[in-house]
Amino acid sequence: MKDLIKNFIDRFFFTQETVYFALLIFITAVCLILFGNILLPILISLVIAFLLNGLVVSLESFRLSRWLSLALSLIIFFGLYASMILILPSIVSQINSLLQTLPNIFTTFQENLSSLTQSYPDIFSEEEVRSLLANLSSQINTLLSGALGQIASTISFAFNALLYAILIPIMVFFFVKDKKILLPLLTSFLPKERKLMDSIFNEMNEQLFNYVTGKLIEMLIVGGVSYLVFSYLALPYSILLSILVGLSVIIPFFGAILVTIPVLLVGIYEWGLSTEFYWLLALYLTIQALDGNLLVPLLFSVRNKLHPVLIIVAVLFFGGLWGFWGMFFAIPLATFVKAIINSWPRNELT
Repeated sequence: MKDLIKNFIDRFFFTQETVYFALLIFITAVCLILFGNILLPILISLVIAFLLNGLVVSLESFRLSRWLSLALSLIIFFGLYASMILILPSIVSQINSLLQTLPNIFTTFQENLSSLTQSYPDIFSEEEVRSLLANLSSQINTLLSGALGQIASTISFAFNALLYAILIPIMVFFFVKDKKILLPLLTSFLPKERKLMDSIFNEMNEQLFNYVTGKLIEMLIVGGVSYLVFSYLALPYSILLSILVGLSVIIPFFGAILVTIPVLLVGIYEWGLSTEFYWLLALYLTIQALDGNLLVPLLFSVRNKLHPVLIIVAVLFFGGLWGFWGMFFAIPLATFVKAIINSWPRNELT
């Protein structure tokens, strides 16, 4: 065992930089696990600043000055931030209304499912349906109530709380404005020879910007189209449900599955198994199909893709650690881990 550990260290930690970087990753992970909730506004601000910095660089490529590019980027950010603050009361109101209506929604769902047993007794046994409902009804109710409650508390805390509402835009402003001042302060703690770190972060800088901007565009398109469809069909809670559909694209596989439940339940509650419900089902499945087969291939290059098994493992692992925010950042974190594995030097022992 001693020789095995020694060979492992000699192969993967044979330089000062690899040891330093491993300690840095370990300390960062421990801080996130222990103080993730406290550091959440800083992490959100860093992600927003990262996106805005990419927008600044893109504007500068059109021969705009640094200050003009910075001003336009900050105007876009504060405009979107203000619009989210304005729309927040409607979202919270719809969440509270939906939570109060959940018992009625499940009652309607049970009635429609029972009608299927009468129409198709050979396919749907009444006893089996009752047993299924007894097991699933309370679980789904608890799941949706908990999920919506968590979303409500997260949104309310993130955007209604005075501390967050003030701190996030201030930190974003200074992170973007003083990037050239702050980065040297951070890198001063790193070793002078850091080829490994530079290689990893250069790869991550491009990949993460492509991924995050692509997901943002995908979220806006899917959420916007869903809102138009839901509003056209006069589906209740259209704003809330369209936001959920938009956010679902951030969590691969699981997001689309989970958000389908409230969309279809609300549709059944409003229309039953009628023509309107089947139109909702058809249009919603069309949106999901176009998103997965057309929009995603257009927005994301092959180098940003991970194997589906790795994506599922990342979502489960980081979601288990940090809940919603773990699932939110699962793909960027998995991409980061992949970049480390690809760039990490190996000392081939003879």
